[in-house]
Amino acid sequence: MSVRHSSTEASMSEYDSNCLDTVKKEKETTQDVVAKEDIAAASYVSGQYSIPNCIHVLRNLKQNGRLYGKRFSYALELIKDSKNRVIVISLKDCFSELEDWIDYKFNK
Repeated sequence: MSVRHSSTEASMSEYDSNCLDTVKKEKETTQDVVAKEDIAAASYVSGQYSIPNCIHVLRNLKQNGRLYGKRFSYALELIKDSKNRVIVISLKDCFSELEDWIDYKFNK
């Protein structure tokens, strides 16, 4: 019986160890998420997907006669969201696709 008891203790010890590992991984994951959010928050000012870079793209679109009036103002509102900034920068060389996307969002 004592053998079973010690094997049960060993099993419980492994279980506890696995639980601790899982908790550590969850904490690391949470810390990673927070770090990524901090980086994303900083990148709205500087970085590839920054608001100034997006404004530059939108101004180019406006200068080419593809974006005007309320649509331009709406596009400026769109780039407040980091996901939209990624789309704007990704489509910066494809004015017609960028214009279509802005129209889609504007007419939603």
